[in-house]
Amino acid sequence: MLSKSKFTRGINCQKSLWLYVHNFEARAVSEATASLFGTGINVGDLAREYFPNGVMAVEGDYPNRQSAQRTQELIAQGVETIYEATFIYNDTLVAVDLMHKQNGRWSLYEVKSTNSVKPQHIKDVAVQYYVVQGSGLELEDAYLMHFDREYVKRGAIVPTQLFKAESLLEQVLAVQSTIAVNIELFQNMLLGDEPEVLMGIQCKKPYECDFCEYCSCLPCNQKENAEAIELSTEHQVQPSKIQDFVQGLEYPICHLDFETIMPAVPMFDESRPYQQIPFQYSLHTQQHPDSEIIHSDYLAESNPDIDPRLDLITQMIAETAEAKTVLVYNLRFERDRIQEMMRDFPLYAATLQTIIDRMKDLMHPFQKKHYTTEALGRKYSIKLVLPMLCPDVSYNELEINNGMDASSKFLNLYYCPDETLIAETRHHLLKYCHLDTLAMVKILEVLQGV
Repeated sequence: MLSKSKFTRGINCQKSLWLYVHNFEARAVSEATASLFGTGINVGDLAREYFPNGVMAVEGDYPNRQSAQRTQELIAQGVETIYEATFIYNDTLVAVDLMHKQNGRWSLYEVKSTNSVKPQHIKDVAVQYYVVQGSGLELEDAYLMHFDREYVKRGAIVPTQLFKAESLLEQVLAVQSTIAVNIELFQNMLLGDEPEVLMGIQCKKPYECDFCEYCSCLPCNQKENAEAIELSTEHQVQPSKIQDFVQGLEYPICHLDFETIMPAVPMFDESRPYQQIPFQYSLHTQQHPDSEIIHSDYLAESNPDIDPRLDLITQMIAETAEAKTVLVYNLRFERDRIQEMMRDFPLYAATLQTIIDRMKDLMHPFQKKHYTTEALGRKYSIKLVLPMLCPDVSYNELEINNGMDASSKFLNLYYCPDETLIAETRHHLLKYCHLDTLAMVKILEVLQGV
């Protein structure tokens, strides 16, 4: 039997759907994705407070035929709000997050932990509408409930303010004719052999597929060495442009890098859904070109009662006070985070602005191709530039070696009871962020030698 999640998986990639049904053990879910799934479950629980006093239709772990029967019983009893209301039609089962009856008419509500309606949400709501209507229940409307991006937490979360219900009825009705066609297509496809689908954009968007690892190992997705295009690794340098950039940096210089978490539901006062909250920074400071480079850092406590930004702000202000240049890699990211902290903590706004005023972007020479290789192409992230300039400095040996993992690892610490694991994770977080700014030091040394 199809479900709404299987249907939307098939819309994105029929092979992914086939593997999910016939080769489930081949899945490989990343820690960051698993953390996102966990967030979705919590958000679903919170969304029920939007329509309190409802009745749950699903009594076990998963919706099934018994859930569908119970749903019909609840409707017959006059219950006006049903959670996980289950319906079956055309051998397809859907469990609607929220069903609410108002003025004698039912509407369905699909809950998503996003800040807006996404294109993929239309088919998700559309298949639910198709099944519910097909099962015999007339619907007044079909809504997507998502976060209101303008919501600011001040005290306890207020679900009726956190969520915004947006009608998708017009879009859903426009695609109803395709739902039955796709259901039949998927049902027939699942009776056959594994379909041949080359890897492409569907593997990463709208979400990273949990069968990417499986598919990337297949011969049909491997590049033949004989046909591979050899790209030159010869450095292409514009010395005058590099020298102009270097000479524009005044000492003392401090190299700054943030790590952030993005809680779906705001955890701290004066924060918004999915706002990037800095919880860590690393700083390498040099008074003049020949002086010793001093490292310092900040890593917040994983305590939900303590906003990590306040201590970060005060320590960062103190440790960057004497610097004439605050060097970052991708200025827009650090600048935007500081501007958000200025908005949320106006007491520090003037001093934080002085940090922005002293910022220079180490990414600039690579973004503008003043220093590049053919192999880099249009890419210029620090993790690609670093091995090009400093092959002896690498992220490969680190337990945490990218920002997404750092974010999910720290966020998980808020719910971790294991003190040993907490200490180990904090150690790895410090090593990772330290390397980010050390990499900047090494890159600048290469530019200074041009």
